[in-house]
Amino acid sequence: MKNLLSLLILCLLGSSALAYFPFPSLHGASGLTRIPDAYVIPYKNWNLGTDYGVQYAAGDKQQPAFYYKANLGTFHNFELGLVGGLDQAGKEIRDGVYVNMKYSPTLGESDDPLLLAIGVENLASKTQTGVYMVATKPFKQGPKLSFGFMADFPNGKFRPLGMAGIDVPITSLSLLADLFAGESVFQVNGGVRFRLIPTFALEARAINIFENQQQGVTTTTTKDPKQYLIGFSWINPF
Repeated sequence: MKNLLSLLILCLLGSSALAYFPFPSLHGASGLTRIPDAYVIPYKNWNLGTDYGVQYAAGDKQQPAFYYKANLGTFHNFELGLVGGLDQAGKEIRDGVYVNMKYSPTLGESDDPLLLAIGVENLASKTQTGVYMVATKPFKQGPKLSFGFMADFPNGKFRPLGMAGIDVPITSLSLLADLFAGESVFQVNGGVRFRLIPTFALEARAINIFENQQQGVTTTTTKDPKQYLIGFSWINPF
């Protein structure tokens, strides 16, 4: 019994040393807390996940928030996914179930190559569609740095955004941080991802953590409402 317990502890603590499986970001595409990274689901593999919590409207009013998503490695280096959830009023399903697509060619032949991906998130949404290009550089020490460009179309107008983020693994725990920055936008997000096994993770996300909406006053223009969420992600559940 003692040997079995020791083996279980070693498996949990050492899971980060095994094959890396990309987990979904908030809006479905494989990535960090909020932004996508350049990893894709391996061919013929798939994942699913949910996030549940609260979001804040003007005047610090709390509303429920819920997201569900699933991604499939449809072709080599190509990921296709779906994402849905509650609308901003928290009363009904949003204006539709959206589509995510991401393609990532392999660059380099080293153990830690620079990866590049292009993609689109929330395709078919009237207000939340975005296109992006992102690069991810894994380092031998463990962290994975992602940076790139996203453009969305609020009110039918083109809005360019820079994005960057980092994934810092500590045994089975990953500390996540990312941001959007543009001419009139600045948003910081953070989270933790705890892998019970290499293919199943519990997650906590804080979206737009520096937004101040007390008394109905918004101090910055941001991409997402302020949200606190918990959830899970699962690779190949069946």
